[in-house]
Amino acid sequence: MTLNGAASSKTHPQAYADVRQQLVTIHDLLTTPTTDLLRLQILSHFYQLLVTLGQTFTVPLTATTVSPNLTLTDTVMTAINRHYAEPIDGNTLAEQFHVSLTTLNQQFNANVQLSVNRYLRLIRLMNARRLLLETDHKIEYIAMQCGFPNSKTFNRNFKSWKGMTPTDYRQAYARYHRIDTSCL
Repeated sequence: MTLNGAASSKTHPQAYADVRQQLVTIHDLLTTPTTDLLRLQILSHFYQLLVTLGQTFTVPLTATTVSPNLTLTDTVMTAINRHYAEPIDGNTLAEQFHVSLTTLNQQFNANVQLSVNRYLRLIRLMNARRLLLETDHKIEYIAMQCGFPNSKTFNRNFKSWKGMTPTDYRQAYARYHRIDTSCL
């Protein structure tokens, strides 16, 4: 917003007067006992106030440009791919690679279109999916092997990723994933 009191009243006098009038009207309406109809009147003035502010006093946000650092992103991705089963997160990775979490997320968003934590979760889920389809290990074991703190967290994340629980996914797709060795 660029609404700055007296300076704004000189650069946009009509809009400034409209904002002031809407605020005064809302103030006056709030001094009377409220009814449903009065609430609607207050809201209509409030929305008109927002329209005036939006049309006259907003400034577009400047897009922050991030210089891509592919080396950092590749190095962190390699570390995640090797150590996904360990208790790591974006903060520990940022600390390990001597950057802030904000910088690390900016680099990941610029280069991978994911935050570092979303990328880590995706790698964990993809490895868990592989274990679900290739082994008969219990869900709890797979969750721990893939870096999830417990099976409940694993189930929730897997379900949001694939739309079904790990057990249901295994039952639905494991038979298609097994390689038929009888023909070899």
